[in-house]
Amino acid sequence: MLGMRYPLDVVFLDDELVVVRAISGLAPGRVSPRITRATSALELPAGTLERAGLAEGGRVAIAPEGAPAGRAWSGLATAACNLVLAGLFALLAAVHLNAALRTGRWATLLPMVVQEGILLALFLTRRRPMVSSSRPLDWAVGMVGMFLPLFLRPGDDPGPLVGLGRPLQIAGVLAGSLAVLSLGRSIGVVAANRGVKAGGLYRVVRHPLYAAQMLGSIGYAASYPTAWNILITLASVVTLNVRAIVEERLLGSDPSYRDYLGRTRWRLIPFVY
Repeated sequence: MLGMRYPLDVVFLDDELVVVRAISGLAPGRVSPRITRATSALELPAGTLERAGLAEGGRVAIAPEGAPAGRAWSGLATAACNLVLAGLFALLAAVHLNAALRTGRWATLLPMVVQEGILLALFLTRRRPMVSSSRPLDWAVGMVGMFLPLFLRPGDDPGPLVGLGRPLQIAGVLAGSLAVLSLGRSIGVVAANRGVKAGGLYRVVRHPLYAAQMLGSIGYAASYPTAWNILITLASVVTLNVRAIVEERLLGSDPSYRDYLGRTRWRLIPFVY
């Protein structure tokens, strides 16, 4: 295959439309290397690979005739899902806001309102993924990890460790807000590739948002140490860790993410894990 009058991005695919190799900016007149496993190739305008995040191991869907209607339907379904999720976060934020207004415990309840408000905004504006896991277990882990912390509930009175719990909650919200600024519109429920994030808190640990959620949940359970909150917190810590592992497995097919893994050693806790 030759690069013609302008630079090209070339994607070589196998029989299952999995990316065997992707070449960015093939210069005019240059011959691409021989790719033994490839059964087809796509020529794309230069820069498409960077924008789309296509990498070795990624799956490509080629839409048949009449696909615009299908894409429109898919877009409507995604928008509806985002609205449902945003509505759920709005409801939970309202529950904690009402509890704060009723009891005056703003120091322990306002962080939850802020966290749920941030998630609400993100799910209204999030970016569609380029590659997403279709494994049922990955979906289950994503859903459980996302929603478990939202089942935390305030007790009748703060516990004896509230002096520790409040700072942990505030630290969790601050860290989560900074992670969100780095993540932008790339938030999701199931493991997916919406582009590799390597700036901000993502320079320190690979999953700062999950670490912040864990920290906030631990602070909440310390403030309101009911058996329910402790159980939810323990389950959240385990599930968010599994969620991080699942995402790393999916993103491992992206060369830029493998480079990121080499630069950022810690998964959740700097210098520990």
